[in-house]
Amino acid sequence: MTSLTSVPAHATATAPPPEGRQKTSLFCPSCGHESPITGDWDVEQTADGRAYRCPCCHTVISSRPEN
Repeated sequence: MTSLTSVPAHATATAPPPEGRQKTSLFCPSCGHESPITGDWDVEQTADGRAYRCPCCHTVISSRPEN
C-alpha cells in the first residue's frame, strides 16, 4: 500500500520555511488574512473564553477556553 504525504507546492526537503512566518500564525479562511496570534486579531471575551476575529472581514476564526 502506498502512503501519501501532503506538502506545500513551494516546499522542498532542503528549503527553509518562508521568511517572516511564525509557527503561531493564524489564517482567516474567509479572506486569507494572516497574522501572528499576538498580531492584529480582534480578541473578544466570551462566556466560554476568548474568540479571535479577523480584523478585515470579521469572521471568527478561533475560540479558546480561558485557562
